[in-house]
This record gives sequence, C-alpha cells and structure tokens, in this order.
Amino acid sequence: MDIFLKLKNLDRRWVYLCVALSVILPMIFKYELEMKPSTAVKGIYDKIESLPEGSRVFLSFDFDPAAEPELGPGAIAIFVHMFRRNIKPVIGCNWPLGSQLAEDCLKKAKIIHEQNYNNATLRKEGKISKSSKFKLEPGIDYVNLGYKPGGIIHVKNLCNDFMGTYPQDMTGKSTLNMDIFTKNIKGKKFSIEDIDLIISYTAGTNGIEAFIQVEADHKRPMAAGCTSVNIPRFTTYLQTGQLVGMIGGLPGSAEYETLVGDYGSDKDGKPIIAEGRAGMFPQAVAHLAIMLFIILGNLAYIAENRKLGKKKKA
Repeated sequence: MDIFLKLKNLDRRWVYLCVALSVILPMIFKYELEMKPSTAVKGIYDKIESLPEGSRVFLSFDFDPAAEPELGPGAIAIFVHMFRRNIKPVIGCNWPLGSQLAEDCLKKAKIIHEQNYNNATLRKEGKISKSSKFKLEPGIDYVNLGYKPGGIIHVKNLCNDFMGTYPQDMTGKSTLNMDIFTKNIKGKKFSIEDIDLIISYTAGTNGIEAFIQVEADHKRPMAAGCTSVNIPRFTTYLQTGQLVGMIGGLPGSAEYETLVGDYGSDKDGKPIIAEGRAGMFPQAVAHLAIMLFIILGNLAYIAENRKLGKKKKA
C-alpha cells in the first residue's frame, strides 16, 4: 500500500506529461482502430443513400474552430458521400465562423472526390453513382450561402421564404438564377419544401434544436452532427424520431468515414488521411491513461484511509 501513498503525492506535472505522451506517441506510431458504425450514424448514411440523385440537402454549420476536430471529419465524410451520389449540398450557418469552416471542409471533400472518381473498387461497390460529376462547380453542384444572424428567428424566416433569406451566397453572387435553385423546380420559386434533408453540425445553441423548434414550419426530415458532450442531450430526439440519425463526436465521424469507404491517394500518391479514423487511436489511448490515473487516485485514497484507521486504533 505504501506505493499508492507515494502516488498520492506525485507531482501533477508527471500526470500532465503522461497524458501528453499518451496523445503524442499514438500520433507518431499510427494504428487504425476498427470502427463498427452505430445505428444513429447509419441512420444518416441510409437516409442520404435513399435520396434521389440531384436532391438538395441543407447543411447548417453551427460551430466554431474549437469543435472542428470533432465535427469537421464527419462533415467532410458527408460531403464526399453526397458528391459520389450526386446529392447537392446547400450550406448555411447560424454561427459566424461556420461559413469558412464549411469552405475548408468542401475543399478537402472535393479533393477526395476527384482523386477517387475513377476508383474501380468504389464503383464496383456502387458507392459512386453514374451521374456523379468529376469537376464540381459552385452554384451548380453545391453552394455556400454563408452566415446569417438571428438564430431561431433566422431559421423561421428560412422556412417562410428561403430565397428571400438568401438573396446572395457568401461570395456576393446572386442566388436567383443559380442552377442548384432552379433545376427541376418546375417553374415555381425554390422553397424549404425543395430541401430533402436538414443536417445541423451543432456545438451549442442555435444548432439542430433551432430547426426542431420550428419543425411544424418546414416539415423536413432532420439529422445532426454534434460534439461528444452533446450526445446524451440529442439522443432524446433520436428516440422520438425527430432526428433520422446523428454523428456523435469524433467516434461518430470515424464511423461515417467507415461507411463512406476508401479516401484513396492524392496526386502525389500519398494516402489521403481520414481524419476521424486517424484520431481515434490517440483519443482511445489518452482516455485509457486518464482512466488509469483515476483508478490509481482512488487506490491512493483507500490506502490513506486505511493507514489513518490503523493509527486511530493504535
């Protein structure tokens, strides 16, 4: 028991060092954990698979750079999935920095899509549709509409008048005659009814819950990507059927990457890293290290109490 008493007085800097090494070493000596997709993650994947080619999905980027390591990989994976299936992402943001984070994810997803466009294995597996395009163009195959303030008020306005809410994209180009908003609309004005799925990547307020609160106005199926800390909160919406699926934290992103399949190699022949799957091993080792210190701390507490008990008896 003496060893546990010594651990109780261990300089906390050793603890910080061990935790740091538990993250750094797995990043150097890489190992990819096998990921089994959960029902919640498969719910989003299956919903996108079921959409007709050419469908539009509204993706709301409602997070900031602090949540990007958890939500970014899942967003990239969904973009890749949509591009392969010829599904058109329509992007909006309730958070100011969301539009630039969306641009970064789009850029990475386009590179992955182009490098894998002629992948024979993916085509044989049916992961790339025949109507999928090699070169993706803004305003035709996707559009980033940028940030709009207002939170739930903005979402409600979006439900009532989609094009009035977004007269321009984030670069200032008019959305009025964009192909993504006019093709297959049959002469009527584009509205929220022409969106086949709403997905919000949520790190706090004004995320998926804003869309859920006005569900009666848009009546669209919804899904969410959220940080790990929000998983218990949003699981309720899965259970009630208000969400068709959810990507929860980094594990959820890694699971979606597994469903999407190989990211292939870049033009220099280097493998394109699936960031979610790559991050799971360091995260798992770090969690194990933290759990070990919690166990040791409790053993030290028990050992100290026993020693005090013996002194009292003496």
